Amino acid sequence: MSQWKLIRARGWDGAIPTEDPDGRWLHLIIDSDSSANVLKRSVLEDLSDRIEEIPQQEGIEAVIVSSAKESHFIAGADVSSIGSAQDRDQVIDLCRMAQDLFGTLSNLQVPSICVIRGTCLGGGLELALGCSARIGVDCPPTRIGFPEVNLGIIPGFGGTVRTTQLLGLRGAFDWILRAHRLPAPIALRKGLLDAVVPVEGFRTLSLQLIEKMLEDDLRAVQARRKKRRKGFVNSLLDGTGIGRALTSRVALKNVRHKTMGNMPAPESAIAVARFSASHDAISSFKKEAAEVATLALGPVCRHLVSIFQDSEVIRRGAPLDPQGVWPSNRNLLILGAGIMGSGVATVAIEKGIPVRLRDISEDALDSGLKAIGKAIATKRKRNRISDHQQSEILSRLGHGTDLAGVSHCGGVLEAVVERLDVKRAVLAEIGAHLPEDAIFATNTSALSVTQIQHESPVAERVVGLHFFNPVTRMPLVEIIPGEFTDPSAVGQALALARKLGKYPIIVKDSPGFLVNRLLCPYLDAASGLLLRGISGTTIDHVARSHGLPMGPFRLMDEVGLDIGMEVLETLFAAFGDRASASSLLSTKNVTDNKDEHLLAAMVDRGWLGKKSGTGFYLHHGRNAVWNRKLGKLIDAPATTISHQQIIHELLDPMVDEAARCLEEQVIDDPGFLDLAMVMGTGFPPHLGGPLRAADSEGIAALVERLQSAHQAGAARTPCALLTDLARRKRPFYSLRTTTGSV
Repeated sequence: MSQWKLIRARGWDGAIPTEDPDGRWLHLIIDSDSSANVLKRSVLEDLSDRIEEIPQQEGIEAVIVSSAKESHFIAGADVSSIGSAQDRDQVIDLCRMAQDLFGTLSNLQVPSICVIRGTCLGGGLELALGCSARIGVDCPPTRIGFPEVNLGIIPGFGGTVRTTQLLGLRGAFDWILRAHRLPAPIALRKGLLDAVVPVEGFRTLSLQLIEKMLEDDLRAVQARRKKRRKGFVNSLLDGTGIGRALTSRVALKNVRHKTMGNMPAPESAIAVARFSASHDAISSFKKEAAEVATLALGPVCRHLVSIFQDSEVIRRGAPLDPQGVWPSNRNLLILGAGIMGSGVATVAIEKGIPVRLRDISEDALDSGLKAIGKAIATKRKRNRISDHQQSEILSRLGHGTDLAGVSHCGGVLEAVVERLDVKRAVLAEIGAHLPEDAIFATNTSALSVTQIQHESPVAERVVGLHFFNPVTRMPLVEIIPGEFTDPSAVGQALALARKLGKYPIIVKDSPGFLVNRLLCPYLDAASGLLLRGISGTTIDHVARSHGLPMGPFRLMDEVGLDIGMEVLETLFAAFGDRASASSLLSTKNVTDNKDEHLLAAMVDRGWLGKKSGTGFYLHHGRNAVWNRKLGKLIDAPATTISHQQIIHELLDPMVDEAARCLEEQVIDDPGFLDLAMVMGTGFPPHLGGPLRAADSEGIAALVERLQSAHQAGAARTPCALLTDLARRKRPFYSLRTTTGSV
């Protein structure tokens, strides 16, 4: 059964219009068997068969390409086939087939007009670019873009070449390198769409637009496109060899600054776009396909595709996840208007969830409301939302110092100070008023959920939801069931997190949970290197060069050294010297003449990081500079070691702790652990996560380094799982179950 329908009709009275052999319009409609339309090879072959039938239709005036699904036009190409590609020629053949096939859409006997409603990403956008013109439907599900560089490849079904031909180099770079997923009005402004219609009556309005386009053989459409490319700057940068070289050089410099040269796909996109700007289409398409084949067979693409596949499992829900729903007619009560509470509130109202924000402090509430208003206003200024949408979003927010709204809430999220006694007091205050079907979620980064819920009359409905800062940008949420938490509460927490657009991962209620537990050995190792006399700016630079979004000292300053110290104390109480390699991480307190942890010494001085203006760096103005007063706390001569040794000393303890988390079933899937570290800490995605990186290197080498470090005085020894895998020459991913994508 074909997944494309070819229907001739007089009008457009539904997703699948009424067939009429004398109709003016020929509808080419994708309606795949799955929930989203995906361009698998079989779908492309079906499309080829339908296109071959079009010349047999006489008297038609246009071919209208659309989707029968409300929320999806085409979600993209088949990601699993990209990640499993083994043969270079097969990849090239698939790309060339799609390039030629999409090209035929603009070479039919009549114009082809694509009407895009819903997700139009990757290969779906490449198909649309093959049409004569494109109309977008202005509704929330419509998101248009090229996410390919995030998967380690480039648009290879003609998208890189056709976008460059349409928009020029700068316009193409804007779409391809940034991996935008933009609403229809912005796609129109940026030149990929030719028109936009509102969702109400969009079929009738689209037909009216198409009739208008046909009146002058699309000359008005072509004129608007040419007007975008006019002007001295455009002529210079797109129309001359020197201009194209300059544009490409600037783009390459920006890419390498961002990726530190670790991501080959953006650089390939620049090369293909620059080539296509000065060569014929045939040779340009060949180069595009060849670059895709090279990238698809490389390790970076495979790692990124695996991460994407795992993220989709988490986003949609793993088969064994507890089930639950978030009630659509209920609000979310958020207690605490600080950074985390206001951040969650911002995301919630954007996603359509009514929020009541409560704080006992008027000043804190005022600050939180200002932060929310600023975040929404910024989206309006960037044209991500309209004035009407801005007002609608803010109308979902209520606030106050009292507990109004508890009886109407679907759940309570507390984001108060990170103290066990305070959180238990809040739960005691709320518990008596909590509706029977509502959950109580605690946003804690290290405190035991079981201890928080202990002896509470609503203990079975208490669950941990650990958001990461900044909430508006960080996609990960750790879901932590306590000892007394009912599975239905976990299911409801999962549903809430997904409704917020987050990726929830269930982890065991243990000290530090997962991400913070793995992050602390890394940060401790950085402090240890610093106390041995190695430059802090060098350590940060090496971490950045490895692909981390920021170095360990910049990260600690961002989080707050006091918060880091609290988490470290929790882990030290649970795991002893392994959580803080004592002799390496202590510094002499010149006042009391006693050893203390470096972070404790800094916190004692009021150096809390960015929020206090002083931490490892001095944060004054736009640029941060190293805090030279730290030299008084470091009793070691300046020294240097290799960059590779710095990376090993930073990351080896993290991998060992990750193996311990698998041993203890804090999390039971190595792929989900890697995903959590990529999404929660920015671990270099091109490496696939700490466990994939260890598998790529070989676990035996890592075990040998950890043993050598222990013999030299480090507290940590490689755990039993690590040594067992090294002995049997097995990778972490040999432990994987069918839960994930491997």
